[in-house]
Amino acid sequence: MLDFGLPELLMIMAVAVLVIGPNEIPGLMRGLGRVVRRLQYIRYAFSQQFEEFMTESDLSDIRKQVNFEEKNFDEEAADEEIMKPIEEKADGTDG
Repeated sequence: MLDFGLPELLMIMAVAVLVIGPNEIPGLMRGLGRVVRRLQYIRYAFSQQFEEFMTESDLSDIRKQVNFEEKNFDEEAADEEIMKPIEEKADGTDG
């Protein structure tokens, strides 16, 4: 996601100590942790509501089709099925 190396992190920490001050960094980190935890909970709650909606609406079969969760999905057969009409049009035969 973010491509930070050790030198970049050390530079950010040094600037943070100079700008914020060493006494306020623990409180800032605690607040940042709370925000991250709250965002994770919001993401979890949203996904749970989505799962409940899918279950209540009996849309799980549609979800499986979209996510290709079928165990017997044959990609080559699907490709051939899609390519067959295209090849027939290229050959000039319809049928």
